Amino acid sequence: MLTEATELSITSVAVGSVYLTLQNIFSTLIGVLGYAYMARVITQEEMGVIAGVTMLCSLIQTGVDLGISSSMAKFISEDIGRGLDYSKHIISALILRLALVLTTTLPVAVSSTQVSEALFKTPVYSKILTLATVNVVFLSISSLLNSILWGSGRLKKMAIYGISSTSVRWVSTTLFLFNGYGLIGVIYGWIVGDLTFFTILAISTLKHVNFSRNVLSESIELLPSMLKFSTPIYLGSIVSLLYTWYDKALILMFLPIQQLGMYNVAYKAFSVLITIASSLGSSLLPYYGVMYGKNDYKAISEGVKHASKYTMLIMFPLASGLAVVAKPVITLFAGLQYSEAWIVLAVLSIFGLVYGILPSFSSLLLVYGKTKTILFLDVVSVIVSLAFFPLLWRLKLIGLTIVRGLSLIASFTLSFYYTSKIVKIEVDRRMALKTLISSSIMAVAVLVLQQTLQNNLMFPLYVIIGAIIYIALIRMLNCIGKEDVQLIRAIVGERFAKIIMKILNI
Repeated sequence: MLTEATELSITSVAVGSVYLTLQNIFSTLIGVLGYAYMARVITQEEMGVIAGVTMLCSLIQTGVDLGISSSMAKFISEDIGRGLDYSKHIISALILRLALVLTTTLPVAVSSTQVSEALFKTPVYSKILTLATVNVVFLSISSLLNSILWGSGRLKKMAIYGISSTSVRWVSTTLFLFNGYGLIGVIYGWIVGDLTFFTILAISTLKHVNFSRNVLSESIELLPSMLKFSTPIYLGSIVSLLYTWYDKALILMFLPIQQLGMYNVAYKAFSVLITIASSLGSSLLPYYGVMYGKNDYKAISEGVKHASKYTMLIMFPLASGLAVVAKPVITLFAGLQYSEAWIVLAVLSIFGLVYGILPSFSSLLLVYGKTKTILFLDVVSVIVSLAFFPLLWRLKLIGLTIVRGLSLIASFTLSFYYTSKIVKIEVDRRMALKTLISSSIMAVAVLVLQQTLQNNLMFPLYVIIGAIIYIALIRMLNCIGKEDVQLIRAIVGERFAKIIMKILNI
């Protein structure tokens, strides 16, 4: 029987969170460089096509997922906490996924001309769609394999593999674009990068799976119970997909496709916040899952309290800072032709302040098996969005941005309410106030500096000045204390910990 003696603590989770956050930082930097080059090589219309193809791929992935990918992390972490073999869960999921993804992508590939006409009102993008569906096969299997690493707490490997595949993806895309392949070169780059990701994940994870005949037969029997648990998550993921993509779908239906390219650039920049918040939340799931498997509910509550402190310290300044430097970010990121999208990024970033607290408890409803509640929250988010739909007609892209932000606020509020009914959630209010004050002062100072210099090329200076001001403020307000020393040492090592503690006056 396969077992893992994985002892997770809040410190090890924090270290894992750093790995995932670093992955997102490096992946984002790589993506920003690649995206900036791509935005200058292809047209706004082709940028809109990229968004449309991505939407279709997301639809296929969600359709074949059945909620299994999210559930797998819970199943695996619980099996580890109980000392059980998780091979049966993995094999069940792989068999089902392979069958579903092949039966879904083949018809789309065969009818790619009709799909192209339906999406883009022209058949010229049929080859693009065919290649994209091939890539979906690799992505779909990879998401399951990545859940194995996630559930078992191997977050360092998740980070390394993620950075590696992102690097290959964007380097390949850039090379294809540089050599004149145009839009189809982007898809070629996707395939090279995602095939690389699939290969390294398969090599790393499947060697830990027991493929004996007994396990295979038991895996088939396990499918009904897995699907029963995952079905509400699946329904929720469908609703979540609508929530994620409804804004872009509305642009496709009611606004010029160039507007989709504009909006997509702004949202891509905002996704930096989302990915960092997601990495913080994802890193906590293995810890919460193991503690839940051990029935140690007090440890979960304490974990939320400790985690919220660090998520606020990280996310509040990032959201505030991105809001005030939105214009230079968009201009440097995608070029002057997209400069009007800065207001979209600024508004999204202000609403993004909720990510200061959300990651600390975002995975708990899943850990506690409250899948129907997750579904309900996703449905409410979409309903809130539809309720404010008239703003689209009045304010165009800005109205759509406000709708997106309001739905995010509603989702956060309801998530906090329903999670607090099953587990005690404590947020350090004094720490929240200190970090909000520090972030606000930093943002105002950077905004004044930006308005004074009026030079987008001074963006690095804005970042440096903002960081110095924020660090000085959290030091003055004693946001980091001696109780954080052990965590700092675990993350950066003894040598760098001494430097950081000196800077923060600990």
